[in-house]
Amino acid sequence: MDLFDKYIAKIDKILGAYPQKCFPFDQNKTWQVTKFPSFIMQRDALAELGGEDENALGLSLVSSSADIINQTVLIGKDLKEIKGNAPFIKFVVMKTEASFDGEQEIYDAIKQLEYTKYNVNVKGFMARASSTNMREEVRVSREDVKNGLSFETVGNTLIKEYLKHDVIKAVKVIFVTADVKEFLELKELASTVNKAVDALNHLLDNAIIDCKSCNLKAICDEVEGMRELHFNSVKKN
Repeated sequence: MDLFDKYIAKIDKILGAYPQKCFPFDQNKTWQVTKFPSFIMQRDALAELGGEDENALGLSLVSSSADIINQTVLIGKDLKEIKGNAPFIKFVVMKTEASFDGEQEIYDAIKQLEYTKYNVNVKGFMARASSTNMREEVRVSREDVKNGLSFETVGNTLIKEYLKHDVIKAVKVIFVTADVKEFLELKELASTVNKAVDALNHLLDNAIIDCKSCNLKAICDEVEGMRELHFNSVKKN
């Protein structure tokens, strides 16, 4: 499943220009996961990531061929170093066990992983994510940071939860709290990926085979391999 490899490579190229801290996955350095999302009052918060007018962005990508290992990457300050508002970007790149044969399998896998994204509640890390505008904001508990909450422990916790899915072979979690001058470029990239996922859903619902009459032609032209994937699926059916 290589629809998004080009975008994964672009993210790596953009963020590779910034200093990074890398934390190999360690399941002994995770944080408590709660049944329900943490509710943190503003007076109890150490930081607001992506709050108010700060840049905020969240995106998950999947690939069968991405060259990744289980790790957390941090660009910018760690939680204990942040006070008040700060920009926030979170990218999760997941490598699948094997490539998928058709649109339905790809779409189902993406949605299953999106479900995990919105249902893993890390204690003291109150995430508010919107799939429509791609913003992801986090309110961080002062007490939990004092007790050891960090991007490494959050990343390890997320990786552990994603790896519970049989289809996932490796996960790379990227946190960015630095001001990234290419933010708008990254946001546009995320928008393209989201449109591609929406297009998969639309194609599945409508089984369109005439590209000239389809309003999704632009996104199919942009996302390499999408048109071929769709027509291969149509032929099988």
